[in-house]
Amino acid sequence: MKIIAISNQKGGTGKTTTAINLGASLATSGQKTLVVDLDPQANLTTGIGLPIAEDQLGAYELIMHESSLEEVITKTSVDGLDAVPSSIMLAGAEAKLLGEIGRESQLRSALSRPVIQEYDFVLIDTPPSLGVLMVNALAGADMVIIPSQPQAFALKGLGNLLEIIERVQSRINPNLVEWMVLPTMVDYRRKEDRVNLHKLKEQYAKHVFSSEIRINSKLIEAAARGRAVNLYDKQSTGAKGYLALAKELLTYTCKEVAAL
Repeated sequence: MKIIAISNQKGGTGKTTTAINLGASLATSGQKTLVVDLDPQANLTTGIGLPIAEDQLGAYELIMHESSLEEVITKTSVDGLDAVPSSIMLAGAEAKLLGEIGRESQLRSALSRPVIQEYDFVLIDTPPSLGVLMVNALAGADMVIIPSQPQAFALKGLGNLLEIIERVQSRINPNLVEWMVLPTMVDYRRKEDRVNLHKLKEQYAKHVFSSEIRINSKLIEAAARGRAVNLYDKQSTGAKGYLALAKELLTYTCKEVAAL
């Protein structure tokens, strides 16, 4: 079982899109997968077709230890893919956790339930900030996927995030030893993208996935309709990109890839 935080302190890099579509691609490839929406904006929740209801238990109750993991897991329309939904209530967790002892490990503790062993992968979608929620995701994970556009300002922010990952690994979570960068929104028509993608691979080498997520309108359309792209248009560039990523991740984690 692999717990992966999908993180970047910069917004608009494709974190939620990656959590939804990588999760769906893993599930349809036979890997039982859980996605956790740790962003108060709840874009993963709506993007995967789940309603936001006032009486719905979710990530807020989980991280505040008001409900167990079993109580907050809900099924999605994708076979083999479950979710822990989010809501705006999660925004209040940051302030409440500031006074808590061991606040950085609230999520890790909540995920330490027997039910978690039923999953092959757990993907945690994080907010675009370096706050308590992000640190909780890193403290509970054993790998980080960093979606990043091949643009200069996006690449500059990678260094800051890698420093945070290293700090969490040394002080809170010694199991956080793996991280990979995922190029997203790649447009080979732009010279800047081609140049910066080369720089990214040159600088981080083995820490960059071979798979690339190219800019594709089907990804936006699918999310707007609450569907994973491989169920919306499996022939689209976006669907093929995330299927390739799922296959590469399974290879990376020594999983059986024959089903792909």
